[in-house]
Amino acid sequence: MATLYVTLQGKGGVGKSYLTAAFAQWLVEQGRSVACIDTDTLNPTLLQYAPLKATHLKLSQNHVIDPRALDTLVGIVAEAPDDGQVVVDVGSNGFETLMAYEVENGVFALLQELGHRVVVQTVIAGGPDAEETVKGTMALLAATDVPVILWLNEHLGPLELYGRPIAEASFLHEAQGRILGTILLPARTKATFGKDTEEMLRQRLTFAEAIEQFDLMPRTRIKRIRDELWAQLDALPLDGAEGEVQASASA
Repeated sequence: MATLYVTLQGKGGVGKSYLTAAFAQWLVEQGRSVACIDTDTLNPTLLQYAPLKATHLKLSQNHVIDPRALDTLVGIVAEAPDDGQVVVDVGSNGFETLMAYEVENGVFALLQELGHRVVVQTVIAGGPDAEETVKGTMALLAATDVPVILWLNEHLGPLELYGRPIAEASFLHEAQGRILGTILLPARTKATFGKDTEEMLRQRLTFAEAIEQFDLMPRTRIKRIRDELWAQLDALPLDGAEGEVQASASA
């Protein structure tokens, strides 16, 4: 049984491609068979991480799903080995189009009927993007019924909405039976950890490449970021059925 991990969020610039690339790297380091697919028609970020060997697949054109491209995606999942992991990054420009197509055609249900597993990853960002990313996550939960990995990105500001912690939002409580885990991307010191992360992202380096290429202190900080993130991902029940909400936040 192959597993399809699809990253979806209608708001751009909130860490969607970063989390997708990081998740794929973690799967690779777990010794999994991983196929990465970037469907972003405007800014295919995942494609630029050379070690991930991502395939560029344009799922939509002019806000319309290309059925042949979607057939190709379904074929990739169907032909993956039993323990295969297919990681897909859907651009923010394709979010609404894919959601509408999924509601009408039930592609996720089809893959499940074929014996495969579908997991959606999404991100809620703090600060000024909180409201829009919360709305995108609520739309995703309403349009699908598959398990979800929820990422909370504190890099852009406090994870609050209308003065209340997002983690306590009622819609997340109602969806807790579907949420496999919650992964925190914590706020860090911008002058050190922030600058190192920005440089890694600018060069489109994997964690392993950055740790190999950066000087001692930046390398040490990047390794700490990776290790703390990996510890959260290690706690996810990815080989089981739906789990309860897991708070995997690192200190």
